[in-house]
Amino acid sequence: ISELLKNDEKIKIIMNEFGTFDIDSNSISNEIEVHSLINGCVCCDLKQELVYELKAIALKGDVNHVIIEATGIAHPLELLVACQDPQIVNFFEKPIIYGVLDATRFLERHQYTENTVSLMEDQLKLSDMIIINKIDLITDDSLEKIDKQLGMICASIPTYKTTYGKVSLEELDLTVKDREISSHHHHHHGIKSMTYTFTGPIDRQLFYQFIMKLPESVLRLKGYVSFRNQPNAIYEFQYAYGLPDYGIIGMQLPLTIVIIGETLDTNHIRNQLDMLQFT
Repeated sequence: ISELLKNDEKIKIIMNEFGTFDIDSNSISNEIEVHSLINGCVCCDLKQELVYELKAIALKGDVNHVIIEATGIAHPLELLVACQDPQIVNFFEKPIIYGVLDATRFLERHQYTENTVSLMEDQLKLSDMIIINKIDLITDDSLEKIDKQLGMICASIPTYKTTYGKVSLEELDLTVKDREISSHHHHHHGIKSMTYTFTGPIDRQLFYQFIMKLPESVLRLKGYVSFRNQPNAIYEFQYAYGLPDYGIIGMQLPLTIVIIGETLDTNHIRNQLDMLQFT
């Protein structure tokens, strides 16, 4: 992050520390605005706080890039869900995930628990680019082994080799102009997301039927809907692991939903939502 801040860019940083004290923020220049989220993980405990921080940054409007340094135990899918919350999805470009790999420890990951290794590999699989750091501290043979193992875990994901975390905005391609991103969905090597905004209230039963018929490839759905039998009430609706959850919220928000899943047929889902809207 310190290397990125050397560029003449308007950058804001959100630091996430699982403990009760944010140590890393102290290494950032006082000229840079740092938002600290401590005592939890932005992918679960602090997910809503992250949404609030991003919304505040967006409304202030004096920023080109937002860098979120998540705690090492954060699951990237949950982070992606938070960054595409319906409250903020229209303020930002789709997020890009950079995985940072410690070259000195990667080959020894088998020493950790099965759950930890699984999380590490998920973090790599869901990255748009993997930064292999500390390559000056390993042999050429070890680096070759790392490349080979990454090829088995996530062969299609580009890597960037560095020392002391030295990178640049240009090399990391934060402008996303060359990536396969449209205004409706984001490719994460099989993971896609799409947004849909209703123009008004919809039929409650038809919406429930739509939810219950969602394919298993849909991992998350979150958003705000209004029903025709209660047109003045806005419901916050969430769907995860096949289970829906919803309730009335006491505020006016756009009737937007975000759907995230694996190999989504976005055109088919959009057609279904159009039918909901106009039936």
